[in-house]
Parts: sequence; C-alpha cells; structure tokens
Amino acid sequence: MRGSTPQRAVGLWLLGVSAAVVVQVMLGGVTRLTDSGLSITEWKPILGVVPPTDDESWSVAFSKYQQIPQFQRLKSHLTLDEFKVIYFWEWFHRLWGRMLGFLFVIPLAVFWKQGRLEGLKGRLLVLLLLGGAQGVMGWVMVASGLQDLVYVSHLRLAVHFMLAAVLLAALVWQGAALVWPSSVSGRPMARSTIVLLVALAVQLTWGAFMAGLKAALVAPTWPTINGQWMPTAIFGGGGWWWNDPLAVHVVHRMLAYALVLGLLWWWWRARLVLGTLRHVVLGLVVAQTTLGVLTTVQSVYAGQLLWFGVAHQLVGLSLMVALVLALQRVWGVKVEGVSLPVLTSTPTRAEAPM
Repeated sequence: MRGSTPQRAVGLWLLGVSAAVVVQVMLGGVTRLTDSGLSITEWKPILGVVPPTDDESWSVAFSKYQQIPQFQRLKSHLTLDEFKVIYFWEWFHRLWGRMLGFLFVIPLAVFWKQGRLEGLKGRLLVLLLLGGAQGVMGWVMVASGLQDLVYVSHLRLAVHFMLAAVLLAALVWQGAALVWPSSVSGRPMARSTIVLLVALAVQLTWGAFMAGLKAALVAPTWPTINGQWMPTAIFGGGGWWWNDPLAVHVVHRMLAYALVLGLLWWWWRARLVLGTLRHVVLGLVVAQTTLGVLTTVQSVYAGQLLWFGVAHQLVGLSLMVALVLALQRVWGVKVEGVSLPVLTSTPTRAEAPM
C-alpha cells in the first residue's frame, strides 16, 4: 500500500536525501583512507566552496598544510601536485555536504509552504538539526589533527560517522513509512530486529575505529590473527578495546562473527513475516563478510585497502538500511490485541509479506 500523494512526495524526497547521504559517507571513507582529511586546514562554510584557482592560491593552501604535524612527520615528501589530489577529496567531501544542506532545506521550505508536512514538521526539523550537528562534528574531527596528532582522532571520526549513520537510518525510516506505510504482523520480529540494529551500530562504530587507526594493517591474515586465534598481546592496559589497533581489530572481527550468527537466526525467523527483504539482508550479510575478509588480507597491497575498505563500508550501511526497512515493515501493527505506533500520518493495514 502506498501513502497518499502529498505524503508520498515527501517520502520520496527523504529517500532521495538518504541516497545522497550514502554518497557523502562513501566520500568520507575515500577521504580518510587517502589521508586527505587534513589537507584543508580551515573551516569556511561559504568561502570554502571555491577551491584554489591559480598558482598563488595553491601555494598558500599548501604552505598552510605544511605547518601541521601530518606533513612535518609523515608527508614531507609530498609535492604540490600530490597535495592537489588529496585537497580535491576533502574539498569534494565538504562540497557534497553543503549540497546536502540545500537538498534538504529547499524542498523542506517548499513542502512546508504547500502544507504537505502535517504531523511531520517536528521530525523534519530534528533531522535538519542532526544534519547540522554532523557538519559541525566534521570540523571538530578535523581540528583534532591540526595540532598534535598526525591523523584525526579515531574517536571523533567514529562520532562523525555514527551521526551520519543515525541520520541515514532516520531518513530511511521516515521516508519508507510515507511511501510504503503498510505493515505485516511481527511484533517479536520487531524486537529482534531492534537488537540486531543496536549490535550493528556497535559494529559500525568499531569499523570507524578500524578506519581511523588503519587497524586492518596490523593483522592482515584470516582466519587466524597473525597466526593466533586470540592474540595474547591485546590483554592488559587501560582503554585497549578502543585505542589499541590490534585490540580494535580483534573486537571488530569477533563482533562480526557474532553478528553473522545473529543475522542468520533472524533470517530464519523472518520467513514467517518477510519475503524478499529477508533474502536481501542475507545477501548483504554474505557480501559484507566476504568484503571484510578481503579488506583484511588485501590491506597490505597498495591501493587495495582504499577500495575494499570503501566497498566494505557501503555494504555495511546497506545492511543497516535493509534492517531499518525490515523494522518499518513489522512495526506498528496489531498483534494479540496490542497496537504499536507507526511513524507516519497515513493509516496502515496488514498485507502480504514484502
């Protein structure tokens, strides 16, 4: 069942913004894995739209980069032409973020004026604030690498990434609820889906730690971890589970195994209430596991970590989106006389599994 025409238009817009957010996250992954994130040392929300256009402005931008620890300790060999490459990725990442703002604000104003946002205004303003917080956190993250660190803080990177993941999930949830407001009976499946989404959020956080610390490089082997099933070197010391690259790698790998088992169990249970969507989730689980192994074992080869890492990130987000859609399908229906809420102003009815 589809939502009413005015509400459906809003839903399609939100799903379009969701796709743009995915592109932005992928650009962020490329920016991080190419060490491009610190190439622009200033935050100019308006003037920063225009990149250097002549030799003099490029020389000024390069000289500013040469003052930070990353260049002085790691990148002193970088030429101006090489600097232009990493500058492009950071500039494009920021430019896409600005475009996202316009993609949200302008249609929001239009729909608001047309009176299509009945019952949705508060939620959409929250999404707008969340998007703004994401942009501010991006600069807070970059600032962490301009003084003492040679890379941005992996903890701030994780916050930046997870804000994007939460924004994406919220956009998909609300957009799907307006475009496909129908549901199927599945309250127990809703509970188990929520549990798996929380577990996946933890795993995505550790994935951000992995990217920030480039932790794939410390154990590029599988199925063992540098010849051991559980490296003894990870035990002891405060904060090892989120600071030490090897420990982060181990935690990320163990969480992956647990998630695979949980998602296989979920796939089997979902056969009673979900159709094609449960198979999509299973396919993404297989693809994500395969990419995780390939990212690990190929990370030592030049250029492989970048593309396998970005693909791994994309499939991880796709898995999250698929679970959000599954939750939206089984949320807010009557089961044994209990009615659960739906995030849409359009009435729902039970229908055959998707």
